Amino acid sequence: MKKLTLMRHAKSSWADFDIPDVDRTLGERGRKAAELLGGWLETSGRAPDHVIVSSATRCQETWELVSASLTGNSTVSTEAALYSASPEEILDIIRKTATGDNVLVIGHMPGIGSLARALRVDPAPAHADFEKYPSGATTVLEIQGEWAALDYGTSHLDTYITPAELG
Repeated sequence: MKKLTLMRHAKSSWADFDIPDVDRTLGERGRKAAELLGGWLETSGRAPDHVIVSSATRCQETWELVSASLTGNSTVSTEAALYSASPEEILDIIRKTATGDNVLVIGHMPGIGSLARALRVDPAPAHADFEKYPSGATTVLEIQGEWAALDYGTSHLDTYITPAELG
């Protein structure tokens, strides 16, 4: 069975309002959260084979810090289209580019959270933050079949977790 992990980038910095949104970096809290998420992926056996990550600076930094805790090698695809992607666009990117048995997508709201809600066939997790999908929120879904056939309402919820729960 395949796993799809949908992660919102960790908490970004708002220290400089003059830089374009796409170039915002992670804040200190975000850096710590990304490290915690990487450790959790590794220790829970959910380390990715393939990572699809937005080209936005905060997503790239999230992946860099997450990957520092992983012992395996992951193939990484950077997708600029994830920056402002709708759930359908993210789904299309996954269908076309995902490889391996465990894929991690690091993206942005509202697309990434909406996709996490739309893919699962199960009821929403009993978690106060699932609808808001805060920074660093991560959903792991179990996928049957090939990536190219992935569609709404076909995945089972494995786990939903936020950085606040990890530390």
